[in-house]
Amino acid sequence: MAGKLIPALNPVTTGRNVPFLEFLDAASQAGFPALDYSIEPFFEVAGKQSFDAARQLLEQRALTLGSFGLPVEFRKDEETFREGLARLPELAEFARRLGTGRCCTWLFPATDEPVAEYTSRFIRRLRECANILDAYGIRFGIEWVGPKTLRTLKHDFIHTLPGALELIGAIDRPNVGLLFDSFHWFTSHATKEDILALSAEQVVLVHLNDAPDLPPDRQIDDQRLLPGEGVIDLDAMLSALQAIGYDGYVSVETFGDDLPRLGAKEAAARTKRAVDRVLRPYA
Repeated sequence: MAGKLIPALNPVTTGRNVPFLEFLDAASQAGFPALDYSIEPFFEVAGKQSFDAARQLLEQRALTLGSFGLPVEFRKDEETFREGLARLPELAEFARRLGTGRCCTWLFPATDEPVAEYTSRFIRRLRECANILDAYGIRFGIEWVGPKTLRTLKHDFIHTLPGALELIGAIDRPNVGLLFDSFHWFTSHATKEDILALSAEQVVLVHLNDAPDLPPDRQIDDQRLLPGEGVIDLDAMLSALQAIGYDGYVSVETFGDDLPRLGAKEAAARTKRAVDRVLRPYA
Protein backbone atom coordinates (compact mmCIF):
# COMPACT_ATOMS: atom_id res chain seq x y z
CA MET A 1 0.00 0.00 0.00
CA ALA A 2 1.35 3.43 -0.94
CA GLY A 3 2.19 5.63 2.00
CA LYS A 4 1.26 9.25 2.56
CA LEU A 5 4.10 11.76 2.31
CA ILE A 6 3.67 14.81 4.56
CA PRO A 7 5.81 17.92 3.85
CA ALA A 8 7.66 19.43 6.79
CA LEU A 9 10.07 22.36 7.13
CA ASN A 10 13.52 22.13 8.69
CA PRO A 11 14.95 25.39 10.13
CA VAL A 12 18.29 25.21 8.30
CA THR A 13 16.33 25.85 5.11
CA THR A 14 15.21 29.31 6.22
CA GLY A 15 18.43 30.01 8.17
CA ARG A 16 19.72 28.82 11.53
CA ASN A 17 19.39 32.24 13.16
CA VAL A 18 15.69 32.80 12.48
CA PRO A 19 13.92 33.39 15.82
CA PHE A 20 11.67 30.58 17.02
CA LEU A 21 8.29 32.30 16.66
CA GLU A 22 9.27 33.87 13.35
CA PHE A 23 10.09 30.42 12.02
CA LEU A 24 6.77 29.00 13.23
CA ASP A 25 4.89 31.86 11.58
CA ALA A 26 6.81 31.47 8.32
CA ALA A 27 6.13 27.73 8.16
CA SER A 28 2.45 28.21 8.93
CA GLN A 29 1.94 31.07 6.46
CA ALA A 30 3.64 29.04 3.73
CA GLY A 31 1.15 26.23 4.30
CA PHE A 32 3.43 23.61 5.83
CA PRO A 33 1.48 21.16 8.00
CA ALA A 34 4.54 20.10 10.00
CA LEU A 35 7.96 21.01 11.35
CA ASP A 36 11.23 19.16 11.89
CA TYR A 37 12.60 21.15 14.84
CA SER A 38 14.23 21.14 18.26
CA ILE A 39 12.05 20.20 21.24
CA GLU A 40 13.87 22.64 23.52
CA PRO A 41 12.04 25.92 22.65
CA PHE A 42 8.66 24.28 23.19
CA PHE A 43 9.84 22.84 26.49
CA GLU A 44 11.05 26.26 27.61
CA VAL A 45 7.66 27.80 26.84
CA ALA A 46 5.96 25.07 28.84
CA GLY A 47 8.31 25.71 31.78
CA LYS A 48 7.81 29.48 31.77
CA GLN A 49 4.10 29.42 30.97
CA SER A 50 2.29 26.09 30.68
CA PHE A 51 2.04 22.96 28.61
CA ASP A 52 -1.07 24.37 26.97
CA ALA A 53 0.87 27.45 25.92
CA ALA A 54 3.46 25.24 24.23
CA ARG A 55 0.79 23.12 22.56
CA GLN A 56 -1.04 26.20 21.30
CA LEU A 57 2.12 27.41 19.55
CA LEU A 58 1.47 24.58 17.12
CA GLU A 59 -2.31 24.33 17.19
CA GLN A 60 -2.92 28.02 16.53
CA ARG A 61 -0.75 27.75 13.42
CA ALA A 62 -2.21 24.42 12.23
CA LEU A 63 1.20 22.77 12.65
CA THR A 64 2.46 19.52 14.10
CA LEU A 65 5.98 18.74 15.27
CA GLY A 66 6.81 15.84 13.00
CA SER A 67 10.25 15.13 14.46
CA PHE A 68 12.77 16.63 16.86
CA GLY A 69 16.53 16.40 17.02
CA LEU A 70 18.10 14.18 19.67
CA PRO A 71 18.71 16.55 22.61
CA VAL A 72 21.68 14.51 23.90
CA GLU A 73 25.31 15.22 22.97
CA PHE A 74 26.60 11.69 22.43
CA ARG A 75 29.73 12.60 20.46
CA LYS A 76 31.78 14.14 23.27
CA ASP A 77 32.97 13.00 26.72
CA GLU A 78 31.03 10.67 28.99
CA GLU A 79 30.10 13.38 31.50
CA THR A 80 28.52 15.51 28.80
CA PHE A 81 26.65 12.50 27.47
CA ARG A 82 25.36 11.56 30.93
CA GLU A 83 24.13 15.09 31.58
CA GLY A 84 22.13 15.06 28.37
CA LEU A 85 20.84 11.55 28.92
CA ALA A 86 19.54 12.50 32.36
CA ARG A 87 17.27 15.10 30.78
CA LEU A 88 16.03 12.87 27.99
CA PRO A 89 13.13 11.17 29.85
CA GLU A 90 11.55 14.52 30.72
CA LEU A 91 12.00 15.85 27.20
CA ALA A 92 10.75 12.61 25.62
CA GLU A 93 7.65 12.57 27.80
CA PHE A 94 6.98 16.20 26.90
CA ALA A 95 7.47 15.54 23.18
CA ARG A 96 5.07 12.62 23.30
CA ARG A 97 2.44 14.76 25.04
CA LEU A 98 2.96 17.32 22.29
CA GLY A 99 2.08 14.62 19.77
CA THR A 100 5.54 13.89 18.44
CA GLY A 101 6.57 10.31 17.77
CA ARG A 102 9.92 10.73 16.00
CA CYS A 103 13.39 11.80 17.15
CA CYS A 104 16.49 11.81 14.95
CA THR A 105 20.24 12.32 14.91
CA TRP A 106 23.15 12.02 12.46
CA LEU A 107 26.62 10.50 12.28
CA PHE A 108 29.73 12.31 11.08
CA PRO A 109 31.37 10.12 8.40
CA ALA A 110 34.98 10.22 9.67
CA THR A 111 36.95 10.17 12.90
CA ASP A 112 40.49 10.56 14.23
CA GLU A 113 39.81 7.93 16.91
CA PRO A 114 40.36 4.19 16.52
CA VAL A 115 37.25 3.04 14.69
CA ALA A 116 36.47 0.03 16.89
CA GLU A 117 36.40 2.09 20.10
CA TYR A 118 34.48 4.90 18.42
CA THR A 119 31.86 2.52 17.04
CA SER A 120 31.47 0.61 20.30
CA ARG A 121 30.92 3.81 22.26
CA PHE A 122 28.31 5.08 19.81
CA ILE A 123 26.42 1.78 19.85
CA ARG A 124 26.25 1.86 23.64
CA ARG A 125 25.24 5.50 23.88
CA LEU A 126 22.68 5.42 21.09
CA ARG A 127 21.17 2.26 22.57
CA GLU A 128 20.70 4.04 25.89
CA CYS A 129 18.99 6.92 24.11
CA ALA A 130 16.82 4.49 22.15
CA ASN A 131 15.71 2.72 25.34
CA ILE A 132 14.47 5.97 26.85
CA LEU A 133 12.74 7.10 23.67
CA ASP A 134 11.08 3.70 23.28
CA ALA A 135 9.67 3.95 26.79
CA TYR A 136 7.69 6.97 25.57
CA GLY A 137 6.67 5.47 22.24
CA ILE A 138 9.13 7.52 20.18
CA ARG A 139 10.89 6.13 17.12
CA PHE A 140 14.57 6.98 16.73
CA GLY A 141 16.05 7.76 13.31
CA ILE A 142 19.80 7.68 12.58
CA GLU A 143 21.18 9.44 9.51
CA TRP A 144 24.28 8.46 7.61
CA VAL A 145 26.18 11.33 5.96
CA GLY A 146 27.37 10.58 2.45
CA PRO A 147 29.69 13.22 0.95
CA LYS A 148 33.21 12.01 0.23
CA THR A 149 34.39 15.60 0.66
CA LEU A 150 33.65 15.38 4.40
CA ARG A 151 35.80 12.31 4.96
CA THR A 152 39.03 14.17 5.67
CA LEU A 153 39.93 12.78 9.11
CA LYS A 154 42.22 9.83 9.82
CA HIS A 155 39.59 7.11 9.48
CA ASP A 156 36.37 6.77 7.50
CA PHE A 157 33.27 6.08 9.58
CA ILE A 158 29.75 5.11 8.54
CA HIS A 159 28.80 6.91 5.31
CA THR A 160 26.56 4.47 3.43
CA LEU A 161 23.11 2.96 3.78
CA PRO A 162 24.49 -0.56 4.45
CA GLY A 163 26.78 0.88 7.12
CA ALA A 164 23.90 2.67 8.80
CA LEU A 165 21.79 -0.48 8.74
CA GLU A 166 24.64 -2.46 10.29
CA LEU A 167 24.94 0.06 13.12
CA ILE A 168 21.18 0.01 13.66
CA GLY A 169 21.34 -3.77 13.81
CA ALA A 170 24.06 -3.57 16.45
CA ILE A 171 22.03 -1.10 18.52
CA ASP A 172 19.30 -3.73 18.33
CA ARG A 173 16.28 -1.82 19.56
CA PRO A 174 12.85 -2.08 17.90
CA ASN A 175 12.27 1.67 17.66
CA VAL A 176 15.54 2.47 15.83
CA GLY A 177 15.57 3.06 12.08
CA LEU A 178 16.85 5.39 9.38
CA LEU A 179 16.71 9.09 8.86
CA PHE A 180 16.79 8.86 5.07
CA ASP A 181 18.21 11.98 3.35
CA SER A 182 18.07 12.36 -0.44
CA PHE A 183 21.44 14.16 -0.57
CA HIS A 184 23.17 11.39 1.37
CA TRP A 185 21.41 8.73 -0.69
CA PHE A 186 22.83 10.40 -3.82
CA THR A 187 26.34 11.10 -2.53
CA SER A 188 26.77 7.58 -1.19
CA HIS A 189 25.92 6.09 -4.63
CA ALA A 190 22.83 4.31 -3.32
CA THR A 191 20.08 3.20 -5.71
CA LYS A 192 16.34 2.85 -5.99
CA GLU A 193 16.79 -0.90 -5.48
CA ASP A 194 18.44 -0.21 -2.12
CA ILE A 195 15.27 1.57 -1.01
CA LEU A 196 13.00 -1.16 -2.33
CA ALA A 197 14.94 -3.64 -0.18
CA LEU A 198 13.88 -1.75 2.95
CA SER A 199 10.64 -2.03 4.87
CA ALA A 200 8.55 1.00 5.79
CA GLU A 201 9.30 0.30 9.44
CA GLN A 202 13.00 0.88 8.82
CA VAL A 203 12.46 4.52 7.77
CA VAL A 204 11.70 6.97 10.58
CA LEU A 205 11.99 10.27 8.70
CA VAL A 206 12.89 11.51 5.22
CA HIS A 207 14.93 14.63 4.46
CA LEU A 208 14.33 16.04 1.00
CA ASN A 209 16.75 18.27 -0.88
CA ASP A 210 18.62 18.40 -4.17
CA ALA A 211 22.20 18.70 -5.41
CA PRO A 212 24.07 20.95 -7.86
CA ASP A 213 25.24 19.58 -11.21
CA LEU A 214 28.38 17.85 -9.93
CA PRO A 215 29.34 14.17 -9.61
CA PRO A 216 28.39 12.57 -6.28
CA ASP A 217 31.98 12.46 -5.01
CA ARG A 218 32.44 16.20 -5.54
CA GLN A 219 29.31 17.34 -3.73
CA ILE A 220 29.73 19.69 -0.75
CA ASP A 221 27.48 19.00 2.23
CA ASP A 222 26.46 22.61 2.88
CA GLN A 223 25.70 23.39 -0.77
CA ARG A 224 22.28 21.96 -1.51
CA LEU A 225 19.28 23.01 -3.56
CA LEU A 226 15.54 22.93 -3.15
CA PRO A 227 13.84 19.71 -4.29
CA GLY A 228 13.46 19.61 -8.05
CA GLU A 229 16.17 22.18 -8.74
CA GLY A 230 19.13 19.81 -9.05
CA VAL A 231 20.37 16.49 -10.39
CA ILE A 232 19.10 13.96 -7.82
CA ASP A 233 16.52 11.53 -9.18
CA LEU A 234 13.95 12.39 -6.54
CA ASP A 235 11.20 10.67 -8.49
CA ALA A 236 13.04 7.36 -8.22
CA MET A 237 13.64 7.89 -4.52
CA LEU A 238 10.12 9.01 -3.62
CA SER A 239 8.39 6.39 -5.74
CA ALA A 240 10.48 3.70 -4.04
CA LEU A 241 9.74 5.05 -0.57
CA GLN A 242 6.05 5.16 -1.36
CA ALA A 243 6.20 1.66 -2.87
CA ILE A 244 7.53 0.18 0.37
CA GLY A 245 4.74 1.95 2.24
CA TYR A 246 6.62 4.77 3.94
CA ASP A 247 3.94 6.85 5.62
CA GLY A 248 5.29 9.96 7.26
CA TYR A 249 7.09 13.24 7.11
CA VAL A 250 9.25 14.50 4.27
CA SER A 251 11.25 17.36 5.74
CA VAL A 252 12.89 19.87 3.40
CA GLU A 253 16.46 20.44 4.60
CA THR A 254 18.66 22.55 2.36
CA PHE A 255 21.97 24.14 3.26
CA GLY A 256 23.19 27.32 1.65
CA ASP A 257 23.08 31.10 1.81
CA ASP A 258 20.63 32.02 -0.93
CA LEU A 259 17.32 31.06 0.68
CA PRO A 260 18.05 32.59 4.11
CA ARG A 261 18.86 35.90 2.43
CA LEU A 262 15.23 36.11 1.31
CA GLY A 263 13.98 36.19 4.90
CA ALA A 264 12.12 33.41 6.65
CA LYS A 265 8.68 34.15 5.18
CA GLU A 266 9.76 34.17 1.53
CA ALA A 267 12.19 31.30 2.03
CA ALA A 268 9.43 29.13 3.53
CA ALA A 269 7.00 30.08 0.76
CA ARG A 270 9.51 29.26 -1.96
CA THR A 271 10.34 25.97 -0.24
CA LYS A 272 6.68 25.00 0.00
CA ARG A 273 6.15 25.64 -3.70
CA ALA A 274 9.17 23.48 -4.53
CA VAL A 275 8.19 20.57 -2.31
CA ASP A 276 4.59 20.66 -3.53
CA ARG A 277 5.77 20.30 -7.13
CA VAL A 278 7.93 17.32 -6.25
CA LEU A 279 5.36 15.58 -4.05
CA ARG A 280 2.34 16.21 -6.28
CA PRO A 281 2.57 12.82 -8.06
CA TYR A 282 2.58 11.09 -4.66
CA ALA A 283 -0.39 12.87 -3.08
